[in-house]
Amino acid sequence: MTAGRGARRRLFVACDLPGPVEDAVAAWQRTELSPHRELRTVRPLHLTLVFLGDVPDERVPAVEQALGGVRWSGARAAVKGPIFLPAHGRRRVVALELEDEDGGLRAVQAEAVAALEAASLHTPEKRPWLPHVTVARFRRPGHPFSLQNVTIPGFGVVRMVLYSSHLEQAGAVHAPVAVFPAS
Repeated sequence: MTAGRGARRRLFVACDLPGPVEDAVAAWQRTELSPHRELRTVRPLHLTLVFLGDVPDERVPAVEQALGGVRWSGARAAVKGPIFLPAHGRRRVVALELEDEDGGLRAVQAEAVAALEAASLHTPEKRPWLPHVTVARFRRPGHPFSLQNVTIPGFGVVRMVLYSSHLEQAGAVHAPVAVFPAS
C-alpha cells in the first residue's frame, strides 16, 4: 500500500483452504518441494478467484460492495495433482490443480468477475480460469521435474476473501480486507 494522496492497494479475491487441508498441503510441500533448492514454497495457501492488481484506496469500498452482492452456496473441491505453470516454456510456479467437483468454484469465480466487471472495477482475462493453489515459485524460471501425487481428501470452500497483498523480499504478505461467506 502506498501512503498519501493517490494511495493504492494490490488486491485479489481468493478462497481460503480449510485448516486441515492447508496442513496436509504443507506436509506435502515439506516432503516433495523442500529438497528442491530452486523453489520457494508459498504460505498461506489459497485459491485465487480474481487478481485485481493496484486499486486506488477510494475504489476499495466499491470492490467490497460488488463482492458483497455475490450469492453462492459454497463449493466442493479436490486436489487433482501437481502441475507446473505456465504450461509451456520455462516454468515459474508449482501448483496443485483443483477439481471443481460440483461446479461451485467456477460459478463463484464467474459471479465475482461479473460483479466486478459490472461495477467497472475489473476487466476479465482472456485465458480461461484454472482452479489451482500455488504451492511454490521458482527462484528463476526453471524446468519441470518429477513430483509424487498428493493425496488429500475433497473439501468444502465456504468463504471468499478480499485480500490486500504487500510485496516484501521474502514474498507477498496478505491481509484480509473483507470476508464474504457463502450464503
